[in-house]
Amino acid sequence: MAHIKILFSTLLILLLTACQYEISPWSTDVDCPSSVSVSSNLDKLAAIEIQQGSITDYKVALLSDPQMYPGAFEDVIKRINNRDDVAFILLSGDLSESGLKAEIEWTCQSMKKSAKPIFAVVGNHDALGFGQQMWQQVFGPYDYSFTYQDSKFVAYNDNKYEFENVPDRNWLASEAMVADGETRLNTIAVSHIAPWTEDLQLSEDLKQYGYDLTVHGHEHDFNFWQLAGVELPHYITSFTKFDEYGILTVSGTNLSLENCRGSVCSPATVSTR
Repeated sequence: MAHIKILFSTLLILLLTACQYEISPWSTDVDCPSSVSVSSNLDKLAAIEIQQGSITDYKVALLSDPQMYPGAFEDVIKRINNRDDVAFILLSGDLSESGLKAEIEWTCQSMKKSAKPIFAVVGNHDALGFGQQMWQQVFGPYDYSFTYQDSKFVAYNDNKYEFENVPDRNWLASEAMVADGETRLNTIAVSHIAPWTEDLQLSEDLKQYGYDLTVHGHEHDFNFWQLAGVELPHYITSFTKFDEYGILTVSGTNLSLENCRGSVCSPATVSTR
């Protein structure tokens, strides 16, 4: 009988080990490749820019909210991989649903299959549980910026549900400033949530700082609006569950946007509030 108990215990241990059993759903030792981090993708994009030289026309894929559907997210990434005209991807938050390790790892597995540099921006769901800790461990800072082909892209945290004193307006203003001798064609901001109804002053502030366009997710549907008298366009891309994403076309100082489902894209039309 003792031999049977020992055999059963051994088999149980082997089974749990084979299944990579987690002691707690709140583990934070995330198994994500370094290739998904902001710093790694900045290096990739810089290398691409050096290789291609100066260009005036390119596209940026705008994805958001893959949280509960990593398979659909991976399908969209594969679709973008086949587009030679897309320079990189902006991923506007909610990579996880509950801030769990497994959810982030699922998304990482999809992200690492991107042939394009991909830049993640923190979403409100990403900050649940121990999500804030894991985000900084895997992706890096909540606020960051980079320049590509004389356009500056500024990623910022505007998740008022889980954070206080966001966004950092002083930082946003300083990032929009053009340095002496700098050639700047466009200044584009990206965050998970568009300016909140309770803080529409942010739209006016961003316009005064010098931003030309802001890009967001969160709403799980396409939207494109600007405030009357402010005229700073805020584009919201849909979530990837239904193979939906946006395309930003940069042609010098001309910025145009498309709503896409599958391989079919149509121009986005801005409305005034």
